[in-house]
Amino acid sequence: MVLFGFAILLSGNWLLPLMDRDEPRFAEASREMLRRRDFVVPHFNGQYRFDKPPLIYWCQAACYKLLGQNSFAARLPSVFFAVGTSCLLFLWGRRLNLAVPGLYAGVMFVSCLQVLIHGRLAVADMPMIFFVTAASWTGWELSRPAAARGPIWWWAFFGSLGLGFLAKGPVAWLPLAGVLLACWLRPRQFRVSPVYMITGVFVMLAIVGLWGIPALISTRGEFFAVGIGRHVVYRSLGIMEGHGGSGWIGFVATLPLYLLTFFFSFFPWGFQVPGMLRQWWGSKEENSLEYYLLLQSALVFAVFTLVRTKLPHYTLPAFPLLSLWLAMRVTLRQASEQWLVRRAALMTGLALLLTLGAFPFASRYFVAADLLRQTRPFLTPNLQIATVGFDEPSLVWEFRSLSTNYLEHLSAEEAKSFMALPGPRMLTVTDRQLASDIAQSGTNTLKFHSIGMDTARFRPLELWAVIKP
Repeated sequence: MVLFGFAILLSGNWLLPLMDRDEPRFAEASREMLRRRDFVVPHFNGQYRFDKPPLIYWCQAACYKLLGQNSFAARLPSVFFAVGTSCLLFLWGRRLNLAVPGLYAGVMFVSCLQVLIHGRLAVADMPMIFFVTAASWTGWELSRPAAARGPIWWWAFFGSLGLGFLAKGPVAWLPLAGVLLACWLRPRQFRVSPVYMITGVFVMLAIVGLWGIPALISTRGEFFAVGIGRHVVYRSLGIMEGHGGSGWIGFVATLPLYLLTFFFSFFPWGFQVPGMLRQWWGSKEENSLEYYLLLQSALVFAVFTLVRTKLPHYTLPAFPLLSLWLAMRVTLRQASEQWLVRRAALMTGLALLLTLGAFPFASRYFVAADLLRQTRPFLTPNLQIATVGFDEPSLVWEFRSLSTNYLEHLSAEEAKSFMALPGPRMLTVTDRQLASDIAQSGTNTLKFHSIGMDTARFRPLELWAVIKP
């Protein structure tokens, strides 16, 4: 299962440049963390980056130390955490004498379509999902009425919640709400000491505080105001970057979104869920584990259904739990092994065909990476870089690999003045005429051209680079 996960998620990661906008933001912030030697407050292009806590940056920086500052290293932490999540499912199942369902669950999770996408992206989702899964498992163990539970589960549960926050913020605390909800709805099957919970919350907050307090002091509280205020509170109540329906009518219209996208995101396994739910409903009182898995999953869907900003991958934290639940159901019927192998083979074939077949072709259309390939012989560490009309993060990621200066965003009027200043300079523009005028205004200027795709907006893009060596 481990080899299967690495094979399906690592394939082609070295072939495709980082995609705008999130991947270059995370990757560059990790690189700047190394250059600045500031492992508390992330920066992007010299400015504070408050979007996410630091765990993903620490992991990417560690990979850079081992493998260099490249797209493969930037994506590697997501692969490790995705495969690690599948291993958690297997270990959880094996502990309950459900090794076969645990194995099936690991294969289902790592090969579903949304994980095949996000499990290879240089973003913060997979570390968070790993710790949410760990907290869900240890929360289950902690809530067992049997005397066999030990302090290790208490430490693991609240430790996972704390580390989950460092991965992607308060969303990682959903398993805590799920455990409390299970204790309230089924007190005979789930039981946790209030003292355990209260003291555990202090442990969880202490883990967060080891990073959070220095970050708040360093930024004078701005990290909390922006990171929590904008990226958690406003994301819940408002719409960010157009990801959601406008107004109350739009909000109501998007309420069923995750019920529809689930079958796409959890493809090919999701189509089995409605039928299995009908079968389970008649025996829902018999198996507390299945109830717990579905309760934690339903909580994820309920919370993100009510959040105003919506993206299809937001419900990913529920997928490991749904995988284990579905695997337990599937193994009750005959020929389950053939059923699993056929679908896993289908997803493996699709993944390899796309990553090894299409990625080399698609990489030609990443304009920032293409311009870097063309201009690399003329770039120096002291190069001043600026852009007019194209301000996507990929420019920062690609060209700061060779330049130590930050990317400036200029207007067309400022561009000629920028290029007239002494020292080596490079300007990228989307306007053909502006590029020609600037190239003709200097005696030693070089002009380069790239045609491709704006991967943030999915539209054709032409970009020119003018260099004064």
